[in-house]
Amino acid sequence: MKVFDKIFFGLIIGCAFPFFLCLLSMIIWFYFDKSESRALFYLTAGLLFGLIIDIKFLNGWINKRYELPVWFILGIYVLYNIGLYGMFMGFPVFNAFLSLIAGYYYGRKILFRKIPSEMHYKLINRVSLVTGLIMLFICISSGFIALAGEGVGYDIQGMLGLRFVITKSMIWGITLIGGISLIILTVALTKIAIVKTLKLKTLP
Repeated sequence: MKVFDKIFFGLIIGCAFPFFLCLLSMIIWFYFDKSESRALFYLTAGLLFGLIIDIKFLNGWINKRYELPVWFILGIYVLYNIGLYGMFMGFPVFNAFLSLIAGYYYGRKILFRKIPSEMHYKLINRVSLVTGLIMLFICISSGFIALAGEGVGYDIQGMLGLRFVITKSMIWGITLIGGISLIILTVALTKIAIVKTLKLKTLP
């Protein structure tokens, strides 16, 4: 399990900085340059800087993976949520499954730090609240895009092959019910992942 954790979390942490700096470099290119001939240069520069950071710090981060500050872990979690959100063009369903990774990590962290069982309930609720709040912001963003867009109803019609017109009221309903369901799912998956991980009863 220790080897698996090192590889698994090593990949997650190791990919974060190259991804973040590639994203940042392309944002800089988009707002300050926009020359297509130099887009690859910006992307390559971001990737190289990310790899340099990994070469310098990644081994230490892996060895101290359960001692990393909360802001660091939270930043990586938010970063991957942003990446997944963009990859699926604002469709947030798949973001809920990132909470399984968050739950697994915090379950292992609780075991590593040998936190007394009487404190587990509080920690589980706290971590679940954070993942739920992040999903809330994601759903608000998706809802805003859906409600502000003009052709969203037609897109849903075409995607699902529906024969009836999707009205604004229906979009409101889909946004509210879908958003609340995803938040509940995210919280539930986080709790399940932590509880299941704690039952392993092994140190990382």
